[in-house]
Amino acid sequence: MSSGSRETIAGRLGADRVLAPATSLPQPAERLDASGPAGSAEFEVAVERLCLDATSFLQIRASCGADPERMAERILGIVADRGKMHNPITDSGGVALGTVSAVGDAFPSPPAPGDRIVTLASLTLTPLRLDEITDLDPDSAQVGVGGFAYVSAAAPWGPLPPDIPVETALELYDVYGAASHTRALAPSGGTVAVLGAGHAGRLALAAAREAMSGGTVIAVDRDPAAVEAVRAAGLCDIAVSADLRDPLTALEAVHAAGGQEADLTVVVVSAAGCEPTAILLTAEGGTVLFFSMATSFQTAALTADGMGRDLRMLIGSGYAPDLGSYALDLYRRSPGLREVLEKSAAAPNAAVEVG
Repeated sequence: MSSGSRETIAGRLGADRVLAPATSLPQPAERLDASGPAGSAEFEVAVERLCLDATSFLQIRASCGADPERMAERILGIVADRGKMHNPITDSGGVALGTVSAVGDAFPSPPAPGDRIVTLASLTLTPLRLDEITDLDPDSAQVGVGGFAYVSAAAPWGPLPPDIPVETALELYDVYGAASHTRALAPSGGTVAVLGAGHAGRLALAAAREAMSGGTVIAVDRDPAAVEAVRAAGLCDIAVSADLRDPLTALEAVHAAGGQEADLTVVVVSAAGCEPTAILLTAEGGTVLFFSMATSFQTAALTADGMGRDLRMLIGSGYAPDLGSYALDLYRRSPGLREVLEKSAAAPNAAVEVG
């Protein structure tokens, strides 16, 4: 963040839209001002679709009994109360797709009005007001809406690629960091274990496969069909169906399938309580990337302490400097990734990583 006056920095961060508490930044804030027009360091987006993160989507669906009208009311209520799509139960949001409708005169390198873009910063910090929900399928985390969002100068965004189906592009952008960070952390050989075989898991598997010159890639998910799909697509060497909330049983299942302790474990599940399994499956001195909004970092830290494990444990930020370009290119050049994403697009709960 460049230096400048308090007002300039606040505008770049979107902090001038915080209503409560007054000293907060947008993400932890309770409420944001989502009224127009766009500020000088913002652009306005006419939003047409939200892609809710899997953890928030599952919570809303479960709490509403998978009833689409109740789910729509819940989403509209959260946004009306908070000025952003920030689920107070899961503390998570998602991303949005829309068309740029106005650009502030101090926004650096802005998109042009009329461009279709995806807001890569979490909806938990993006000022948003919704007029309506136009389409909601309780089996899909993508929700059709009408409304407006405001993207601050510090917040990342990406252009909608013309050569990738809209639904798929939005899914890739939503979890692109899983691919970017896995590529950066993957060893040249050894073992990478990916816990969760949903969208983020598939990206992580494809990135690990591409980054490694040898070694073994393991996929673990509770859903046998999900792990069989990534195995059949060639995204992993070993596919294991196991409940990741049961660490000893999951460890036995991985060992029975021929898997070894992982040099890198990538956690991309939406279920809570998987931290002990991730730590147990990781070799001494290895790395665990927690790329999941269901992670309890207290549980992870204290479990590793209690196991006497010396691990590097990382928080998987949704941001990466490539702004999603690596994930999009990985999709373009990986037949296996394209195959498994296209097959899942028509399947129920395609955006959910259940662990």
